[in-house]
Amino acid sequence: EFEASHGTVADLWHAHQRGEETSMNPLGMVVALLGAMEHAAILDPSNKADIFRWTGHCREAMYAAFREGRGTRDLSGPSGKTTEQFVATVMEDLTRRMASGAPPGSYTHTPVKQEVQAPSRKFRKNYENVDESAMKAFFDKYDADKGGSICFKEFVEMTVELGIAPLKVETVKQKEKYTEEVGAQEK
Repeated sequence: EFEASHGTVADLWHAHQRGEETSMNPLGMVVALLGAMEHAAILDPSNKADIFRWTGHCREAMYAAFREGRGTRDLSGPSGKTTEQFVATVMEDLTRRMASGAPPGSYTHTPVKQEVQAPSRKFRKNYENVDESAMKAFFDKYDADKGGSICFKEFVEMTVELGIAPLKVETVKQKEKYTEEVGAQEK
């Protein structure tokens, strides 16, 4: 037996021999075996196309099982498959792929665009100084219909009263012009 000192594969094999249920992640071992088969096909190319087709479909079927939630428990959690169930689901998929007559495809990962969210301001050092009961009273003041949320009209009234409502571009330009004129007169 050749493996890491923790003995995971050997332990699982012995459990399997005792008739116990096991759930081993076979990715590393299978990828190595598929690579060895492909290397052998390069050295003896008499069946190279068939071997590469089989190894390609086997790799696809195995990766698809994990992507689709049919992986072993160590990677898919308690709802994952036992080793035997995983082998069965991969074999079913592999058989279908081989019967299709199609060559193996190449999987290209399309990352899911995740929005990066700023951490809550509650994690800041000075959050402990915020008076949440006063905040609730302030919120309730603008929640006119007492529905637990502020509609756009209520939001506008609140921002105007707070002096944080965005101004129209023309107004901003007029204020800047006025500020410049007053500043010039003071000099």
